[in-house]
Amino acid sequence: MNVKRALVKTAAGFATVAALGTAVIGAAHTRWGRPLLTLPLLRTLAQHAGCPVGEIGPEAFESVRARKLQGDVGSAEAAAHPALGFTLGQTRRANVEAWIATEKADCKADLVTSVLECQNVALPGAPQVSHLRLQFDREQRLVSVDLFRSATSPQALVDRFNALSRELDATVGPATNSSGNPSVAFMLKTPLQTVTRNYNYRDYVARALLLNLGQRGLRLRETYQWLPPRAPA
Repeated sequence: MNVKRALVKTAAGFATVAALGTAVIGAAHTRWGRPLLTLPLLRTLAQHAGCPVGEIGPEAFESVRARKLQGDVGSAEAAAHPALGFTLGQTRRANVEAWIATEKADCKADLVTSVLECQNVALPGAPQVSHLRLQFDREQRLVSVDLFRSATSPQALVDRFNALSRELDATVGPATNSSGNPSVAFMLKTPLQTVTRNYNYRDYVARALLLNLGQRGLRLRETYQWLPPRAPA
């Protein structure tokens, strides 16, 4: 075996181990996989990945979220902090749970008590939300909303993307960067075609991502995150 082939084989081996490690860590955060985190090696991998192993309260998860978000924030302050009709940093968990009851949404908390996961939420005037994740901090403030939308009509998702862009431009401020052409013709050119629009502000980060999944159709992901003001140094 020559040196080049050996290096390729070694690199492939490391990649496989990394992929398996990521998969196992993900499984370990499910209800049935939680006992895996008692294994020393997996605990070490999870800690290096920034996972709050052994501590899944609101404060631990909020700390990880805020730390990871620091790489995405901008310098200007957002004019508002909207997310799915809520206001990040102001809307409280009780208000969200009242909304869930009104909409008769299928939502529940799992191992992480500060996170609600919802499935197949039908909202008027917009494509169905197939998955919705809502995160709260220790003050019970809504700080993060992450959702996927699906629809039988590609046009419906493109229309939602464009309407959302106009809404955020008007309420938050101009998009900080974008890519792609938000049209059905562009999105259907080829599988994995994407269109993005990002709002990276000092206290608020939002992103709309339109993705072509080939035979599975288009999907729209919307993410909204808020960061509380930093304490004076």
